[in-house]
Order: sequence, then structure tokens, then C-alpha cells
Amino acid sequence: MIVLKDASYVVRDARRVERDVDVVIEGQRIALIGHAGPERPDWDKIDCRGKAVIPGLVNAHTHLYQSMLKGRRDDLPLVEWCEQVTFPFVRAVLARAWHGDGSEEVGRLWSLLGAMEMIRGGVTCCVDMDISFDNIIEAWCEVGVRAVAAMTMVDRWVPDDLLMPREVTYERTRALVERWHNYPPEAPLVQVALGPSAPFTCSHEMLAWIREQSEVHDLTVSTHVSETLWEVEHSLKECGKPPLAYLEELGLLERPLLAVHGVHLTPEEVELARHRPVTVVHNPKSNMKLGSGVAPIDDLRRAGIAVALGTDGAASNDLLDMFEEMRAAAMLQKVARRDPTVIDARDVFEMATEGGARACRIDAGTLDEGRLADIAIVDLSGPHTFGLTDEIVPLLVYCGRSSDVEDVIVNGRPVLRNRQMVTVDEEVLIREARRAGREYA
Repeated sequence: MIVLKDASYVVRDARRVERDVDVVIEGQRIALIGHAGPERPDWDKIDCRGKAVIPGLVNAHTHLYQSMLKGRRDDLPLVEWCEQVTFPFVRAVLARAWHGDGSEEVGRLWSLLGAMEMIRGGVTCCVDMDISFDNIIEAWCEVGVRAVAAMTMVDRWVPDDLLMPREVTYERTRALVERWHNYPPEAPLVQVALGPSAPFTCSHEMLAWIREQSEVHDLTVSTHVSETLWEVEHSLKECGKPPLAYLEELGLLERPLLAVHGVHLTPEEVELARHRPVTVVHNPKSNMKLGSGVAPIDDLRRAGIAVALGTDGAASNDLLDMFEEMRAAAMLQKVARRDPTVIDARDVFEMATEGGARACRIDAGTLDEGRLADIAIVDLSGPHTFGLTDEIVPLLVYCGRSSDVEDVIVNGRPVLRNRQMVTVDEEVLIREARRAGREYA
């Protein structure tokens, strides 16, 4: 039994905060929020005085392979950025993997790097749209992070040497679902989702297959939608409809869909999404770096559309830092609308917790008895978090840093303790990643 003792703040959700209470964890779930009584010798106690206990943050969209591509190019729009930054690295990885030389090891290392960075920032779950090797998912289980493996799928637009035969893609996807969806069975950490990279990168046939498999196996679909004006114009030319409307035509909006970015959704598509199980995943820092535009988050929220928050990959951000993402989300909407009331700290905190948990279909995102114990503990002792206010959520959003996260618990298991990784040797792994990464530089 883990007891988070004497927490100065327990942020149950964006609008419910309790003061000076305990949180008791038994197994994978929260057993009590209140007063645990006199200390007992069987407790694994964490002193939470001067700290905020919060729901684990959820990074609802990233590409962990880009943990190897930080700090590269900040002067390219999306298409040219793909061609000059991401494609060369992916080409090198796939060329070695398809020749069976064991280069999948670099996938394990980038997954561990990304997972450690996220855990250190209070992230307990992510959606990773990635090249899907088994040891990528094994790495998540090793480090103890919760994750959704969105199998990247393409059969057009990208260079020919990056394409697998369609049937091979289908076979690999079925195998990924069979082996890893809801794994391990006794205490699931991993889900599998289907990840068509974008509507314009997939044929009508592939999208129809994805729709069918999503229903057969009850899988979420995650795809980039209307990230750039180029994408919208391309869709109108090729399909006669903008991207989200095209996905509706194919029946994909009948399934749980993560529409990543949604920067250039039309008013008609916003209205369409109101009546479908669509979550728009907002990636403000990536949209700013690539000059893609500003997603209409205010319109989406007023329409009642679910919104989650993601960092995107670390080559277009260049951090997997959800504290920065919350700040950017709030400030970008305010300046874009020239209205400081258009969104507030509680709204973006909700996107980063409840919104992400719902998008991932996990029983977390708030701190309530019976829910999964996915929790971050934030130290408030630094000068940057000093404030003469009890409004803890705005303080966390506008002043908090990833480095303030002291402890992280995922599925009832401590993975970060006193700012030290519990499950893996961080220094060794960083050395290994640096060595392996040189082969792909």
C-alpha cells in the first residue's frame, strides 16, 4: 500500500481541489482520498507536504522516434520538413531493419529516451504514432509508462523506399494487435491503435481496411487531419472534400477517432465532429514551429467537441514537455483571438488530463477512489512557484516546470521517486542511445 501523506493540494481534476489530505493506493487503483489515519509499518509513505498531487498528464500525440532528431531545422514548413528531417532518419532505420541486422535496438532506445523524458515531466500515458517494432513496446513495459501504440500506416505519397507492401503492413498490424493490445492482461499498460499517417498518405483501400479492423478489434484510430492548408487543398483536389469530411465518407468517424492537429477544419467539419466520437488533439508548439497555423480550439470547445493535448514529435517541438504545452495552448488561443477570456488554465489542464485519458480510453485522468493510480507529485518549493494564492491549477499551468515533478506513479507502481528513475538506469541508457544514434546521424 502506498500512502501519499499530508498533500498540501490534491488536484482531483481541473475544478476540484482538496487541501491537506492523504491519497491511499492499493494495487493499481486509488483506494482513498481523505485521512488515512495513524501511520502503519506496512505503508510505503511519500511525504507530500508542500506538494501538489495531480492526475498524471497524458500526451495524446507524439512520435517517439523523433527523440533522436531534436534541434534540427526550424525554417521549414511541414512537407519540406518531412522530406529533409524525418524521412532520412526513417529511411536509415527501415533499411537496416528490413535487412535483419538487429537495428531495431535503436527503437528500444528512442522509446526509453522519450518515456524517461515524459515521466520526468509528470506524463503517465502517451499515444505514440511510430514505426512499430516489438522492442519499442517492450521498452514501455520496462520503464513502466502507459502507452498507446498507433501503428503508422501509409501506402502512398511518401517515397517508395519507405513503403512496405500493403499486405505486409496488414500482416504486421494484425500481429501487433494480437500480441500487444491490452497487454499485459492482468494489469494492462499497452493498447494498440491504428495510425493512418494522414488521409492523403493512404489509399481508399487502406482506409477502408482500417475502418474494418477498427470495428472488428474495437481499436481507436489516430491520424493527422488538416494540419496545413496544403493538406486541405490537396484533399479538395483529390477527393472533392476536406480531410475530415472525406474520413466521414469512408465511415471512419463512426469509430473513436483522434483527429490530430485540426488546424484548418472547416465550420462544416466542426459541425460534423459534434455528432461523432471525434477527439481533436491540439499540438500548439509543433503548429507554431512549423508555421502550420492556430487550431480553432475555442470553436471546438463551444461546439462540445472533445479536445486533448499533445506535444507532437520531438523534432517539431522539440520537447515532450506537457507543462510547456499547457502554457502554449492557453497563450496561443488568447493572442490568436485577441481575447484573454477565450480559454483559461483549467481548460488546458483538463485537456492534458481528463481529455487525454478519455481519448486513450483509460480509467484515469482524475483523482477519484476506484480509478487507476496514474499520479504525479509536483514540488511547489521553488521560487518560480511561489504565489500568494490558493488557485493551484493556474499556478501549475503558468508557473510549473517538468523539473518540479518529484514522483510519478503509473498503474499503482512508482516509476520516478525523489526525481530518480526507479525502473531503469537512466545514465546507462542515455550513453547507449548516444552511441547507437551516431550510426544514424
